[in-house]
Amino acid sequence: MNLSALNLKQDLDEVLALPESSRWKLEIGSELEVLFTFCSARAPQDLFQARLLWGVYPGEPPSLKFRDIKSGAQTAQSWPQNVPGFRPDSQDACLNICSEGFALHGEWKNDPRYRWNTRGNVLLSVLRELQLMLDTHYFGRAVA
Repeated sequence: MNLSALNLKQDLDEVLALPESSRWKLEIGSELEVLFTFCSARAPQDLFQARLLWGVYPGEPPSLKFRDIKSGAQTAQSWPQNVPGFRPDSQDACLNICSEGFALHGEWKNDPRYRWNTRGNVLLSVLRELQLMLDTHYFGRAVA
């Protein structure tokens, strides 16, 4: 197991020990992949699964994709709709918590307001941000 995988495992263990993680289902996919199943507090019956895939943990932001929970397929319908920064039609997110956002906004890398933050438990920071976004802006599932 490489250093990134060890760091991710340690942070995942810390997350799983927190009471708030009882709302979530967290699974390790590949070595640096976390599958995060969660829902909005407004609609606990509507589950979403985000795939977070790191190249280097915690040094770089993860790729963020939403997947169909049953098939694992990445489709526009797998994404929540009307969440700022989420782009279901492009199946990416324009956010400073994912590699796709930094690919769209290279200037964020050097901007103290947006640059990737590696302090603390990075996994927990990303999970909390995604949960807050869904709790705050939930309007249902995107449509094709």
